[in-house]
Amino acid sequence: MATITLLPNAAVDRICHDEQMVIWSGEVVGALGLGEFLRDDLSYDEIAQLHEVVKRELRSVIKMALSHPEARTVYSLPKTLTPSPLPQQP
Repeated sequence: MATITLLPNAAVDRICHDEQMVIWSGEVVGALGLGEFLRDDLSYDEIAQLHEVVKRELRSVIKMALSHPEARTVYSLPKTLTPSPLPQQP
């Protein structure tokens, strides 16, 4: 059997691009705000810092998850794969 193995750093870079991190950090901070876990009087700078901390920690958690031995083996394939024949064109 051949094994496809994730390269955690490359996967994290592809998954955790800036646009995605803004979305995820917004969801986490929004949920914390709705749950009244955040102060009402946070300044703009504090909110920006909070988003940066959340993005950094999300990236770290995702990297740890993808580096975990159980996550590194994605799929096992038989060593010999027989390609399907192409359909005949009329």
